[in-house]
Amino acid sequence: MTRLEIFLKTYGSKATAFINQRINESKAPEKIKEACLYSINTGGKRIRPVLFLMTLDALEITITDKHLAFASAIEMIHTYSLIHDDLPAMDNDEYRRGQLTCHVRFTEAYAILAGDALLNLAFEVMLEYCVTKKDIAAAREISKASGYEGMIGGQVLDMAKPDTVKDILEMYSLKTGALIRTSVISAAVMSGCNKKTLKRLSDYAMNLGIAFQLRDDYLDKTDINDKTGKPKDSDKKNNKATYISKKGITANEQKLHKHTDKALKAIVTLDEKFDMLRSLANYLDNRMK
Repeated sequence: MTRLEIFLKTYGSKATAFINQRINESKAPEKIKEACLYSINTGGKRIRPVLFLMTLDALEITITDKHLAFASAIEMIHTYSLIHDDLPAMDNDEYRRGQLTCHVRFTEAYAILAGDALLNLAFEVMLEYCVTKKDIAAAREISKASGYEGMIGGQVLDMAKPDTVKDILEMYSLKTGALIRTSVISAAVMSGCNKKTLKRLSDYAMNLGIAFQLRDDYLDKTDINDKTGKPKDSDKKNNKATYISKKGITANEQKLHKHTDKALKAIVTLDEKFDMLRSLANYLDNRMK
């Protein structure tokens, strides 16, 4: 296994274990715990928490329980957003990652509550570990990225069915890109790195987030082997506006690679400690699930 693969597997598993432990040890009603655990444990690449920890590693910060808590909080926010995104009022999807979506498995009411529970638990966990001003600033970055100026704002644009390529890319930068960007930026803020490095990492993460969504769109359209665990062409079924629907598959691939290149160029002047971030960008560019 490569260093990247080892890091993804090791810290992805640690984030999952952290979340499972917090939910299992809680005094919440068993039904809501079951719905939360089901949604957390239906697979997933854990890219966001790993990206947070990978950024800290590149900035030579020793990873502690506090950092694992923040990384896990980002994953909980991501999972809550997926639960709500799948609801009948949104995308009305029946499957995610090859399994029934939360509202199909547990009813719509429990899915709403499970999403709410994970979102609140994310902030509870971060607040428990906030000690310094840098910690608070990192939590603020995560809060803003997951709110109406970030991920939720992107969902609003998605529901409005944007007409232009420009609007579609803006939607991508918010709905998907905001949480990916904050996975990098919140870690950088917590580390106290200089403004130039912060700007380079911000540009890297912004382009990485857009490239990630473009790859998702490609897989939605072409997943002939059912590797994603979602119904093929679900975007078309839901009449979603995507870059592919406007420009076609070939142009989508070209745009994807362009944003990956931009991400890599953003950190080209950073030293070899950032090589795993470079490897991750190439890994995501070529992923098939």
